[in-house]
Amino acid sequence: MDNLIEKIYEIDHSILLFIQENLRCPAITPIMDISSKLVNLGALWVIIGITLLIFKKTRLLGMMTLSSLLLCLLINNVVIKNAVARARPFDTYNDLSPLIKKPWDSSFASGHTTASFAAAGIFVRFTPRPIAVLSVVYAFMVAFSRLYLGVHYPTDVLCGMIIGVTGSMIIYYLYSKKFDLKEYSKQFRKAQ
Repeated sequence: MDNLIEKIYEIDHSILLFIQENLRCPAITPIMDISSKLVNLGALWVIIGITLLIFKKTRLLGMMTLSSLLLCLLINNVVIKNAVARARPFDTYNDLSPLIKKPWDSSFASGHTTASFAAAGIFVRFTPRPIAVLSVVYAFMVAFSRLYLGVHYPTDVLCGMIIGVTGSMIIYYLYSKKFDLKEYSKQFRKAQ
């Protein structure tokens, strides 16, 4: 088991080193920085969720988005990050350098990625295709930005995706016990 974990760490390191040495460039860095900063503490997704709460037609979507974010925050940032306590890449490897201020918390799993996929997982089920696609593309952009900026390992990001999508599925299931979500989805998409 230790050999498998060592191999995963080696692959993580190799991917980050490749990104640092081959993909970083001054034109892309500000885009990656901004896309990542918008999701600090899930801010962009929380603002969107609160905005959706304001309007009666989108209130349920807003509640599910915020619930998905909250559930994933508890699972990832409160439980998993504290249980795993994985050091950040720049703390483990001297040849890796972050492009932003060093985060203070543990690396595994990526909270930015988790939040983005938690929200996108809800949006995909209810919003018109262009909005759904945009939310997924942005979630992937945030995930990549965490690697590009040098603050997460690829496995942190991959697990963040899994936690976010799984959290959104749990919320969908729980809300489906009280609401007819298939009908809501049809009405919501038609209203747009």
